[in-house]
Amino acid sequence: MTGRFVDNFLYSFKNQKHFENLDYLDTDFGKIRIFDSGGPKPVIINVPDVPNTIEHHFHLLGELSKNYRVLCFEYPGAGFSYPNAKFDYSFQHGSSLIFQIMEMLTIDKASLVFSCSNGYYAINAAMTSSQKIEHIFISQTPSIKAIINWTEKSVPSILKVPIIGQLSNSVLLKKISNTWYDVALPRDAACKKEFKEKAHLSFEQGSCFCLSSLVQGLSKEKNKKLNLDNVAVTLVWGMRDYTHRNTSKDSIREHVKACEIIEFKSCGHFPELENVTKFVKLVNERLN
Repeated sequence: MTGRFVDNFLYSFKNQKHFENLDYLDTDFGKIRIFDSGGPKPVIINVPDVPNTIEHHFHLLGELSKNYRVLCFEYPGAGFSYPNAKFDYSFQHGSSLIFQIMEMLTIDKASLVFSCSNGYYAINAAMTSSQKIEHIFISQTPSIKAIINWTEKSVPSILKVPIIGQLSNSVLLKKISNTWYDVALPRDAACKKEFKEKAHLSFEQGSCFCLSSLVQGLSKEKNKKLNLDNVAVTLVWGMRDYTHRNTSKDSIREHVKACEIIEFKSCGHFPELENVTKFVKLVNERLN
């Protein structure tokens, strides 16, 4: 059992205030907020890792857009894509949404830039339809077993309890996000203040951060078998992510045997955002 219905109920009364004027797509899993740079270039699809929103990704999106058509969307329960009764945070639903968005925007093939638990959606998508996925770039995504162990140690126990977790999550948004940024980013990270301010502003404007439902949903996937061998995967690992200090980055090879692993020694949990120049250079090298 999960308590995600609580989020669905709470956000059915939520009002979004002013925020970046981005588009929405009406999908099977609700209204999904999306950025689309447009154009005929090769496609890259990116998603934020909560509590980040699309706004946190603007620098990355701008740099990638020089060579690619870049899409960035917020999953249900993240940012301004409000939770939907049909979306259960499973790998199947996560990958199905990717393909539905590609179909709606007439995209035949794309590379994926996903992070943390979202990386499993990307891998599952490639397992489902490998011909539609060019390359996968993931960051801070270890094996499923490793992420479950990480969750047990890093996520407050109360958030794992159905209903109580969702209610606690809803009233502690800023406190949870502040604590998360403090431990996930390097202690001397210059971007820490900016990350927090953008998250706080998004909460004031009506964004969601359904961490409790995400954790409870992913726990039901702990025995899921992921095995990908016909799509190139590059894992970028921020070495100064305190939350993952005891997590084996090599464990991802339980699911992707030939996974390339690149260390970003000065970065924390969001290497693709903390060192955009280095990350975009890596993407260009692998895709060109």
